[in-house]
Amino acid sequence: MVHSGSIAVAIAALILLVALGPLHAQQPVAEATQVYALSSNISIELPTSWHAVKSDEIPSPGALAPYAPPFHFSQVATFTNEQKNSILLLGLSDNPLLGHDSYWLDAQMHAPSGSGMSVLDLLFYFFFPPSPACMDNALQNYTDATMTPTSEDAPPRLQVTYACPHSPTLSGFYSAQVSSGVTFEQTNSGPRAYGVIRDFYLSPMEQADISGLTFYSFEAQRQGQISKAAVGHYNLPENLQGSRSDFFWAIGAQSPFPFVADGRSTPLFHVGYATSAPAANNAQEFTRLLHGIRTK
Repeated sequence: MVHSGSIAVAIAALILLVALGPLHAQQPVAEATQVYALSSNISIELPTSWHAVKSDEIPSPGALAPYAPPFHFSQVATFTNEQKNSILLLGLSDNPLLGHDSYWLDAQMHAPSGSGMSVLDLLFYFFFPPSPACMDNALQNYTDATMTPTSEDAPPRLQVTYACPHSPTLSGFYSAQVSSGVTFEQTNSGPRAYGVIRDFYLSPMEQADISGLTFYSFEAQRQGQISKAAVGHYNLPENLQGSRSDFFWAIGAQSPFPFVADGRSTPLFHVGYATSAPAANNAQEFTRLLHGIRTK
């Protein structure tokens, strides 16, 4: 006869085995990583699914440089992750934020595109600018245009908008997501050049202290969904149809963030990130990337 106490012990043991799972079940293996140095004292650790883009393939503002936000970059590195259909930009620049504060930076970055230092301007001029061929064509049309008045009360201005074609690549896709073209304008106050920016929702600014750096982060969510035609033209995975592209930009520096000149020669560290991962928390992924940054 089997005692009830033995049955209870056997049932408890069985429940424990079910809860624990197979004794030899493999735990998830962390993805291998590699370290990229941006300078002698700053680097980032990235999963091996990220690949560095050759320097001669990194987009340049080119003819747009005189009209771009007042950051002058000394180092720029770009990475792609085909598995996640994402692009990452790292850069070092000078510090035009001296004499201001985080509230001023927040207001500037949330200003409309074409205002000078908005997050949409950073994406357009430094991350996904139009191709050199597009800008050359626009400038050619610009020189052939004439000055005309915009209204009875407004001063005359010359303005040419050129729709830019985009290469069927991941970078071309995100460039098309940011803008449809470029506008060159001549006014009595001087020339301007700015993007024809798509519709975006700008999230509130986030502040984080990571690895001795203070970051101010901004998110720009594209409002239009990725169409079937875009998936086909840019050779994207079919599961991206109906999702939205998401862009991030973080500006960091050694803590405390140098809004006031204190004798330190502290460059600003920029991190740009573009992704279209469906049903994912892109903000968390961007934060994980920031946590991979190391300083000496």
